[in-house]
Amino acid sequence: MKQIILDAKLRNEYGKSASRKLRSRGLIPAVLYGRKKKSVPLSLDSNQLKKIVGEGAREGTLVDLTITTDKESQKRKVLLKELQVHPAKSDCLHVDFYEIDVSKKVTVPVSVKIVGKAKGEEDGGILKQVKREIEVRCLPSNIPEYIEIDVSNLELGKSIHMEDIKLEEEIELLESLDTTLVTLLSPKVEKEEVPAEEEEVSEATEEAQDEEKD
Repeated sequence: MKQIILDAKLRNEYGKSASRKLRSRGLIPAVLYGRKKKSVPLSLDSNQLKKIVGEGAREGTLVDLTITTDKESQKRKVLLKELQVHPAKSDCLHVDFYEIDVSKKVTVPVSVKIVGKAKGEEDGGILKQVKREIEVRCLPSNIPEYIEIDVSNLELGKSIHMEDIKLEEEIELLESLDTTLVTLLSPKVEKEEVPAEEEEVSEATEEAQDEEKD
């Protein structure tokens, strides 16, 4: 996985009011936590954060985080655990980081990338991606940037399932092997024409109903 580098500063102000003040100054409130570790409140430069998000950083991304205080700088290996975004403006509101031990496995979501054009699309098939992320467990250094699925040989009515995915032995899939990832739907069947005899029966029924009304 691509390494992401990000700077952060220790912050001493807390609460909603303090967070609003930070954002007005172009900073984003964040917090770093870990197993059996005390939470550390941080602030991030909003432009730098937007840049790494634009380059593909998302929840589960491995980050080299440099935390600066008045006295020193510390480097931490962390996972971008949660990225809170404004529902209307798409602006980042808050970030959670989780400090990791690089010698221990972690569970992270990995994006699914579709490549190729399915055979069945030439016959009018509609390609539907059922899952866009797959949970895996592995060492931080082995986290894939994405999981590639080649749909070139996919025919009408066929699907690709979790069991069809081949990854390195060091990477463990955590979802059921029969989970559908991609499927190629058949084109919608056009409404069949009503046979002539059925049309006649229908017309006769309508005429009888009109006579009853009269």
